Amino acid sequence: VREALFMLEGDGLAEFKPHKGAVVRPLSIKEVTELFHLRALLECDLLRHAIPNLTKDDLDRASDALIAYDRAVASGKNIGRWFKLNWIFHEALYRPADTPITLKMVKSLHDNTDRYQRIQMSLSDAQPRAHNEHQELLEACREGKDDFAAQLLNRHLMEGGRRVIEFLQRNP
Repeated sequence: VREALFMLEGDGLAEFKPHKGAVVRPLSIKEVTELFHLRALLECDLLRHAIPNLTKDDLDRASDALIAYDRAVASGKNIGRWFKLNWIFHEALYRPADTPITLKMVKSLHDNTDRYQRIQMSLSDAQPRAHNEHQELLEACREGKDDFAAQLLNRHLMEGGRRVIEFLQRNP
């Protein structure tokens, strides 16, 4: 149990407080702002560098992950699987940048935004919006439009963060 709590602390989900032990970290607008901003900076840069190196296999992997993601979301079950498939989709587009340190940092940021992404996906139009944005992003990558794809990705990430912030402001 102790090791699991240390792992949760490392993932930013728990913190240790004197005389209380481990507690769940509260949701924070400031944290959402920073995490999604960092994700946008790093992920858009990764994508720009990856697009010239994308192969048919990379695009097929991203497409397959997106199909599985859409099916998982449509089922309404196993929400944790949605986020794993979302990562597989994005990672397939980023990995060809061949920057493993940056990719590892992005994975960590992605994991740290998981609980905020769950809020985002619970909002009324989030599921069709995610589908459309992912499809548009994949198509821009297929066409080799690196700057346009990075703009789409930036909008996708920052809009997601903005929607979570609005939710937290309405539901403190």
